[in-house]
Amino acid sequence: MKLIYRDFPNLGIVEVKLDQKIIEQLWALIKKAKENSVSLNQFLAGNIDQSYEIKNAKCLDPVLGSCIKNYEKRYGLPYKSLKSKMHENRYVFDSVWVNFQYQHQVNPIHNHGGGYSFVIWMKIPTEFSEQKELPFVKNSNEKDCVSNFSFMYTNILGEIKQATFPMDKNAEGRLVFFPAGLKHMVYPFYDCEEARVTIAGNLSVNQN
Repeated sequence: MKLIYRDFPNLGIVEVKLDQKIIEQLWALIKKAKENSVSLNQFLAGNIDQSYEIKNAKCLDPVLGSCIKNYEKRYGLPYKSLKSKMHENRYVFDSVWVNFQYQHQVNPIHNHGGGYSFVIWMKIPTEFSEQKELPFVKNSNEKDCVSNFSFMYTNILGEIKQATFPMDKNAEGRLVFFPAGLKHMVYPFYDCEEARVTIAGNLSVNQN
């Protein structure tokens, strides 16, 4: 008896470890964003302390260009496109911002606008291995959620599933690239006074 396996088509994400040079450039942009104090809190879903606009994040162009090319090669376009011989998709920064998230604060389930989005974990002051051992967490059957980043999606049975990224020092300097419509959230962390620093951004599709 021969078994034939058929995987249903679905979309995925791309993860990249950024070079130290790019990380240093991003920290310089974060410093400038905080000094300029252009707050984006009113436009974002996060129930967090501080979100500031980042301008001229050109250092990410090569990385994001590679992500787009390889994503579409593997998964195709994750949105409706007018692409034809006469019109080629071009991607432009819609917005880029930095989040400073403190303990007990949450970025609730949401999605972004545009064609693609990305998240970069710059500073993670906690360790998931310690967070899940907190007294009010360790006996829970959902302890993987505390402090972590999660994508939300439905499987072929219509069940809601999570793809969770543990937040610890190993996450620092990593970029995750995904379709802007993919829902995600960031759970709160505890027993730490330091800020979690994250960059996020959207790429819009210009089809003119």
